[in-house]
Amino acid sequence: MFKILWSLLLTVSGSQASMPLAQRNTEFAVDLYQAICSSQKNNIVFSPLGTTLVLGMVQLGAKGKAHQQIRQTLKFHEPSTGEEFSVLKSFFSASSEKKQEFTFNLASALYLQEGFSVKEQYLHGNKKFFQSAIKLVDFQDTKTCAETMNAWVESKTDGKIKDMFSGEEFGPLTRLILVNAIYFKGDWKQKFKKEDTQLMNFTKKDGAAIQIPMMKALLRTKYGYFSESPMKHQVLELPYKGDEFSLIIILPEEEVSIEEMEKLITAHQILKWFSEMKEEEVEISLPRFKVEQKVDFKEALYSLNITEIFSGGCDLSGITDSSEVYVSQVVQQVFFEINEDGSEAAVSTGVHIPVIMSLARNQFIANHPFLFIVKNNPTGSFLFMGRVTNPDTQNVKGRDLDSL
Repeated sequence: MFKILWSLLLTVSGSQASMPLAQRNTEFAVDLYQAICSSQKNNIVFSPLGTTLVLGMVQLGAKGKAHQQIRQTLKFHEPSTGEEFSVLKSFFSASSEKKQEFTFNLASALYLQEGFSVKEQYLHGNKKFFQSAIKLVDFQDTKTCAETMNAWVESKTDGKIKDMFSGEEFGPLTRLILVNAIYFKGDWKQKFKKEDTQLMNFTKKDGAAIQIPMMKALLRTKYGYFSESPMKHQVLELPYKGDEFSLIIILPEEEVSIEEMEKLITAHQILKWFSEMKEEEVEISLPRFKVEQKVDFKEALYSLNITEIFSGGCDLSGITDSSEVYVSQVVQQVFFEINEDGSEAAVSTGVHIPVIMSLARNQFIANHPFLFIVKNNPTGSFLFMGRVTNPDTQNVKGRDLDSL
């Protein structure tokens, strides 16, 4: 299950042809990943979709250099119409439909300081393109305001993200906060059986070995082995029920460091892997893991040349006539968990794996650091992206294997 929260605080101070959607989404996701991983040593999880959403909401009211920087970073080269975010409509549509295969909620809200003047056209655009709810609050009453916003976030993320705001984020000059929440929970199309999960060694990035619960299954799924000097790696796709979303695992060979792969990976390569993977029978060992992270994206966005929105002189006149409005903070919080829960046993196509591994031709054993992507297949958009260098072990300490 995956949950994301974006918050963006705005504070008052004293042509070329469009590239294909999947390529544009992937290029931006890889650029952002590389900007983040350079400053993060351990596990990483973030949402490229959430980033696009919150930057789009700012871009809608930005002018001049601020507007141009956001569009260049998001790989939009054609003139702005707002319709470039129309792809988001498919996500909003999916989040409004009750589907048995998965649960997907995408919600956004604008919290405005009571009495602060925001242009009607901006509010209309946010409602049209991002379906944002408009809520009036008093940021001077920090406790009540934090409680109100936290309750909204918690309700949109199935209770998994609590207490996002403490009230310390609000000051006497806070005027507008944009909040986005994404919640996704999908059942595996092919199930991992809990009785097959075993404790196995996982070698962390620093070389130390720890014991973790490793899920096991023999599945027929998309798989590829790629040798692109100096990178050698396996790529595995695990679709969720309904085939609208998939988890992609990119596992380097043990002699290839995760940092080396991160520096060399490109959007072109990722799209090439997706197109060249073939359905094969694969013997899979995958950690049951959980990553929870709150990241301030200001440094990463700076490195991607989104700098203007953070300065007091930026032009956000599409939002308000106030001349001294800028972005003070961009924060994302994500809860990401992978476990055995999947499709119902009656329709499972997974094959039981005995304790002694079979001699299947392809073995995918994720017992060392790897990258992962959660992809929306119809649009090619990346909901989530990250790396696992140390799977969470808190659930197995002091417990017997039989209790896993």
